[in-house]
Amino acid sequence: MRFEFARPEFLYLLLVLPVWLLLVWPRAGGGVVFTQVVFTRGDPVRPSRRWPGVRSVVIRTLPPFLRAASLACLVVALAEPRQIETIEEFTTQGIGLGLVVDLSSSMLAADMGEGVTRIAMARDAAVRFARGRPYDELSLVGFGMEAVTRVPPTTDPELVAQGVESLEVQLVRDGTNISAAVMTAVARLLQSDREPRVVALLTDGAHNGVDLPPLAAARAAEALGVRIHAISILAPEGASSGPVGRPVLVDPSQETVLQGLAALTGGRYFQASDPGALDSIYGVIDRLEPPIEQLVEQDLAHPMRHWFFLLGLTLLAAQLVLRGSRWGLLA
Repeated sequence: MRFEFARPEFLYLLLVLPVWLLLVWPRAGGGVVFTQVVFTRGDPVRPSRRWPGVRSVVIRTLPPFLRAASLACLVVALAEPRQIETIEEFTTQGIGLGLVVDLSSSMLAADMGEGVTRIAMARDAAVRFARGRPYDELSLVGFGMEAVTRVPPTTDPELVAQGVESLEVQLVRDGTNISAAVMTAVARLLQSDREPRVVALLTDGAHNGVDLPPLAAARAAEALGVRIHAISILAPEGASSGPVGRPVLVDPSQETVLQGLAALTGGRYFQASDPGALDSIYGVIDRLEPPIEQLVEQDLAHPMRHWFFLLGLTLLAAQLVLRGSRWGLLA
């Protein structure tokens, strides 16, 4: 608990009160003097003061003090005193998480079992992953030869899930520009104040962009505190049907680039060749990047000006009652 004023500038008015008190202070001979006639046998009639000594001074000076105290209470009430109670509670704070999905034409390969295409498998797994991260601030980026932001940072996982479901290969020019994907995802994460910042990048191809090497993009991400988990979709052993019936070839540089992205930024590299494996990978990322339990202090203000206002009115009423009584003095 602590005590503070919301508008402390009003307290400067208290400096005026001593001056005011000097101006209204009772002067010698002022006020009403009560006398008592005492008759004694053989003695002449003589007046005597009703309140001699200290009590007389107290009765004479009490009304100005009461008025000054009343004004002081009203000034304090204007300054809005309040008692601050600090409440501590544990809250769950999610991270900044960017989902990045490859939309190149090779993602149309139906080699993920029972005629399931890579893009369909990627969508289904990413939707389940997004819906399982209710505390995070999520964003969604799709990429081919260029990268596009499908969903900007949001705390609504259902909105991201809907964005994932709407991903299609035809959204971007064909290609695999991993550098553009990384830089776009990092730019979206920097729009948020959530930390840590993590990218989950999924692709089935090797980088073929010409603007920026992927490892240079990874160094930029690492410098900005962004961690990248890279997921490589590989054709199952023996699969040979590409999007147009051509054999599916695995480029060795694909793994090298993705491993480099993960290693430079402190992330992990994964391989998936079927829907179950991809779900397991997202499960591992879910455990690697848990929400953060943190202690949050919240200040709760309890206004107290009404108590000072009531005290000021009480003192003022007491002063009026005293002046109206048989001990009243003109101050």
